Amino acid sequence: MLKITHPDQLQNSSNSVLIQIVNQRFFELGETTMYIIEDGDVISDIEATLDIPILTNLFDSLTYPDPDFVPSFEVLEDHGDFYEMVFILSDGDDAILIFIPKTAGVDPQLLSMCAEYSIIGDSV
Repeated sequence: MLKITHPDQLQNSSNSVLIQIVNQRFFELGETTMYIIEDGDVISDIEATLDIPILTNLFDSLTYPDPDFVPSFEVLEDHGDFYEMVFILSDGDDAILIFIPKTAGVDPQLLSMCAEYSIIGDSV
């Protein structure tokens, strides 16, 4: 998992849409923490590192793909090659953004949940 604390960290990325969205989010939110899931990242490690339940509901502990599962994120957008998942952590500007590429090396259960619950996002 790659932690992004400044948009310049993506200057070598070949995904121009991701670069645009990360730049836009830094402009909109100021200093915030963003993460890019990488091939081979294990969902339990991601959740432990971020201290956020992604495939488990925060309030009732139901896990995806339980038919009664409701995700805990605020927004999940599909940007074509990747998903953008947003968790608001407080009433202020405290948020975590997670970018999840649609690649074969990403946890298939995470990608399945994203496909089921995402909305189509703007290109920027």
